[in-house]
Amino acid sequence: MNISNGMMDIFFGYNMRVGDIQGAKDGITQFQQLADSADTPEQRERYSNAVNKLKTEILPMLEKDVGQLGSQLGLSADLIGNTISVDDLKGLSLGLQQNSEGKLGFFDGYQPGNYFSKNT
Repeated sequence: MNISNGMMDIFFGYNMRVGDIQGAKDGITQFQQLADSADTPEQRERYSNAVNKLKTEILPMLEKDVGQLGSQLGLSADLIGNTISVDDLKGLSLGLQQNSEGKLGFFDGYQPGNYFSKNT
């Protein structure tokens, strides 16, 4: 199945952010291990600060982006946060349709800054 350009932007943006969250969680684990095994207090403090920044600033921002993009795709709350395939999109949202060429897209043209979901 093909997807329209506007849909493709949101689809790939969503999956990219899900990967970013997984990478950030791995980074937190690695930095925490480095903070625990650092040789000097200076290194421990730097790694601890990195863990704190990832947990308090970066991860919440990424999770917010994933939630926003997931709702634009019409994903249910239990699917948000998991990677999805193009086939998963078909039938997930009332705001999506398949045209005569077989492309999956929005009922209305995608405009940056507009949000599409089941509720709008």
